[in-house]
Amino acid sequence: MIYKVLSTENVMTSTGKPMKKLSLEGEGGVVSVNIFSDFPHFADITIGSTIDGELRKNDKGYTNLYSNEIKPRGGANPAFKQQQIEKTMERKETSIGKFQDNKEWSIMTASSMSGAVALAIAEYKDKTVLDTLDQAVLKWRRFIIENWDIDPKDKQPF
Repeated sequence: MIYKVLSTENVMTSTGKPMKKLSLEGEGGVVSVNIFSDFPHFADITIGSTIDGELRKNDKGYTNLYSNEIKPRGGANPAFKQQQIEKTMERKETSIGKFQDNKEWSIMTASSMSGAVALAIAEYKDKTVLDTLDQAVLKWRRFIIENWDIDPKDKQPF
């Protein structure tokens, strides 16, 4: 049944949940009811609003209004949930892979740059080398990056 809201008062239940006490006008006259926070559009109910609902008395004798709107299903199909979990795991694996790639790239960038600067400064002290410091840094950085992914079995450690 459709009711028109004549008055509204925001209160709390004894358990601390938000509730509204309403005076409604319907075909049977004016009635006082309670609605709880799970009622559709609870926050938007004001004086002059119209509500579609059904009156019911609870075991304590209070009259409550229950919505006639169709509520969404409580639970989803377990197969659907599993599918969503798998999609989420795939996204997570992709993100972790990107993170690892970025981490490796960052390590390579920082290490090659610091190594190249150290080698270039050591070489720059030799007066027989004609490269500028900038040229030497780029040369050594290129060398370090080109030799970054070597197979440990191909080279002796010392």
